[in-house]
Amino acid sequence: MLEELKIIWILAIGFGLACLLGYSAHRMKLSPILGYVIAGYLIGPNFPGFVADPRLSEQLANIGVTLLMFAVGLNFKWNDLAAVKKIVLPGALILSLLSIGAGIFLSVNLGQTMQAGFVIGLAICVSSTVVIVRGLADQNLLQTPQGHTVLGWTIVEDIISVLGLILLPTLMQSNLGGENSGVEFMYSLGTLILKIMALGVIIYYVGEKLVKEVLTVVARTRSHELFTLAILSCVFFIAIGSAYLFGVSLALGAFIAGTVVGKTEVSQQAAANALPMRDAFAVIFFLSVGMLFNPTVVKNNLPLFFGLLFIILALRPMMAFLIIKLAKYPQSIAISVAVAISQIGEYSFILAEEGNQLKILSDNAYDILVACAFISIMLNPLLFQLFKPLASKKTKKLFPENKEVDQSLEALYKNADLQQSFLPRALVIGYGPVGRAVTHYLKESNFHPLVIDRNIDTVAAMKEKGIEAIFGDATQFQIMEKADLTNLQLMVVTTPDLHITQSIIQVAYHINPYIKIIARSHYKVDHQFLKFAEVPMVWDEEAAAEKMVSLLRTQLA
Repeated sequence: MLEELKIIWILAIGFGLACLLGYSAHRMKLSPILGYVIAGYLIGPNFPGFVADPRLSEQLANIGVTLLMFAVGLNFKWNDLAAVKKIVLPGALILSLLSIGAGIFLSVNLGQTMQAGFVIGLAICVSSTVVIVRGLADQNLLQTPQGHTVLGWTIVEDIISVLGLILLPTLMQSNLGGENSGVEFMYSLGTLILKIMALGVIIYYVGEKLVKEVLTVVARTRSHELFTLAILSCVFFIAIGSAYLFGVSLALGAFIAGTVVGKTEVSQQAAANALPMRDAFAVIFFLSVGMLFNPTVVKNNLPLFFGLLFIILALRPMMAFLIIKLAKYPQSIAISVAVAISQIGEYSFILAEEGNQLKILSDNAYDILVACAFISIMLNPLLFQLFKPLASKKTKKLFPENKEVDQSLEALYKNADLQQSFLPRALVIGYGPVGRAVTHYLKESNFHPLVIDRNIDTVAAMKEKGIEAIFGDATQFQIMEKADLTNLQLMVVTTPDLHITQSIIQVAYHINPYIKIIARSHYKVDHQFLKFAEVPMVWDEEAAAEKMVSLLRTQLA
């Protein structure tokens, strides 16, 4: 019986331990990732007690990698890179090349192959975005110029990690240390480039239209379950098809799927639906990483362990600091970037895991990278605390040569997809007869309305008329976050369903507790259920539109 429930045991004990240790790490102001990896070690073969099935865990972890890279592709926009190119593109590229070179130099001198050194160099040149965002938020630096620069830096690092995943199969096929190694490598690289080009043509000229059509047809059903299934089908079909037919990694296929879905009208709702599954399976990925960790390997490979730690904690931060200072940017910017990148995390694990599966990276080197991630993630919040007085120093002239760069950076983290307007902004939930009347009145009252609706055809029609609209379910946090509630003065909920209205109001107040809300209901008695929020309401289905506009007129007077 127990043999038949292996996967249930992994989920039950693995999730339970991950939740407990992740919460403990969070309480200690550390990244929950550290707790997840430790939980994986506790259920792995190198720790006494319950031992999870490594093969099953690996299969589940592949789902986590696929969804994680899908999320990266979904949120990836070439405009984001263009906005920060003059600040962080040269710096991040130079630092990455230096880091890869340092990884190769250390590895080769310690008896590793050049291919293994390349994988190690790639793994240590990509910092954890999760850890960076958490560290910046904890130190109140996320929405500062320092935070903008650090986040822009991670965009370039993420691209490098994707390019690294592309090159790993090519490295496996070539012999960089033997005769004709350059010819073999160039031949393999050329073949890979042709495959990638063919894949790009098929995906972006055929697959994109097909995916858009499929998701639009399913979205018209307004079924949450069907839409989620459609998203998952597209992700896994593109990922496995890319890997099987073109020889690229599963992670890259998932990234491509994310960029395709991200260009459709349903991208926000797709992200909202995929987010919970991504988080759950990403935890399994970190569990699988911990399961493979063997502390005795660290003891037997101390030179590689301390060498990599030196590169991650000292050499990379110092090089980043010097690069930014040489570019004549303030010390606070240089310190913030240096501290933020002094760790490795989830994408380093993905690169190392891929290298290990391709037999490029040995199990010993993989375990050393996991141990370095342990230490660096644990120390990163402490480094932020130590250098906070210098990192939070205010600067009057951040970008003296190019002011528009700062403005574009600011837009990156203030929802650049939304239309810019000098008018006060208002959010309308639903675009039925009531929603149309409310939107029309708001425009006449010199408001800039934004509409959220679950009808994909309605959203498309609104955009053709110049009305700003988002397709999605307003009860989901990510959709409301996309609407940028922190900069809204008013929200009007036109759906008459009490339970939906309650959910929308709770999400809205969680993001912006000061926003003014007006709601609608079928029955007058429903008002008592929203008294806790002090929300003015209208009822009576027959005259709802007129009453809503009348109430708006009173509230805005």
